[in-house]
Amino acid sequence: MSFTRRLMATAALGFLAASSTAVFAEDAAPLPQPTYRGQIVLPTGLTIAGTEFGGISGLDFDAETGLFYAISDDRSDKAPARFYELRLALSDTGIATLDIAATHTLRSEDGEAFAKGAVDPEAIRRDGTRDRLVWSSEGDAEGRPQIVVATMDGKAEKTLDLPEAFLPNGDGTRGVRSNLAFEGFAISPDDQTLYAITENALAQDGDKATFEAGSRSRLLTIDLGNERPGAEYFYETDPIPFRPTQPVKYADNGVSELLALPDGRLIVVERAYVDGIGNRIAFYVVAPRDEQAVSADARAKDIAPLKKTLWFKIDEGDFGGLDIDNIEAVSWGPDIGGERSLVVASDNNFSRHQKSQFILYTLPGNE
Repeated sequence: MSFTRRLMATAALGFLAASSTAVFAEDAAPLPQPTYRGQIVLPTGLTIAGTEFGGISGLDFDAETGLFYAISDDRSDKAPARFYELRLALSDTGIATLDIAATHTLRSEDGEAFAKGAVDPEAIRRDGTRDRLVWSSEGDAEGRPQIVVATMDGKAEKTLDLPEAFLPNGDGTRGVRSNLAFEGFAISPDDQTLYAITENALAQDGDKATFEAGSRSRLLTIDLGNERPGAEYFYETDPIPFRPTQPVKYADNGVSELLALPDGRLIVVERAYVDGIGNRIAFYVVAPRDEQAVSADARAKDIAPLKKTLWFKIDEGDFGGLDIDNIEAVSWGPDIGGERSLVVASDNNFSRHQKSQFILYTLPGNE
């Protein structure tokens, strides 16, 4: 039985497989704490056939092929915008090897590679029912976010229509903020619904995260059958968790990824960074319900955000001294010894001070 089917069938974690992503077990059990198994790190500057590897901002596992699809957030600066096929050797002792099996150029509908600055790739998921990829761009040359449906080799088939609320206007009072757009994707287990979430609030929904308050990200659903946008929800991030003792050049907190559970719940990953202190990665669980959906013109301050429950977090030095980096990609992996695996990966920003880090966890309950 494949990993996906076994995950759908198991009740060991309190999961209830659902035909609709808005239906889930009322008394769903908390997720068990994961076990850290190990990591593999690729240094910045590694090149494959002359193309620099890095910028990993989205990751998704294909149980049929055993491959992970990893998208780079290179805006065609170092090489044409691209995604990779990766093969990871995973076991309960860690990640033995990482093989970059293929590199695919992301291409427009006319089959051409994207020009420099034309896209900012961030999230990627495979739509298994329709044998295609869905990926996000945080902004084109004019700052407009995009959700792209593509063939498995990266050629765009269609750019989906988005609600006006997400599209920036000329005076900066509406739409996504620069570099804070669709950072995370999840696809429901029945492959019918795409979830896309902004890193921080839209301009009309409130401020970016600060040391005092979180930010109201928008969670958008899209019907993958008719490719039309549907319900929207508010999700509130944590405030920036670390308070520096001296002035810093940079500090933030925002949503960096989504991951679907088979009962309709979602794992939301928040990634925080403060100069001089480091990173915190927090994994929350939310349960979007139809009655919590908001209208496109809703005012965030008037509506309660989705309730979130902390699953686990990673601070610098946790899990036996793990030096955590800029985690932006999260995916389920294959079963390992009767447990399901979780792989998280970092975006090195093509910086010599950072690294491409792939970390393996396992969760009990897949017997």
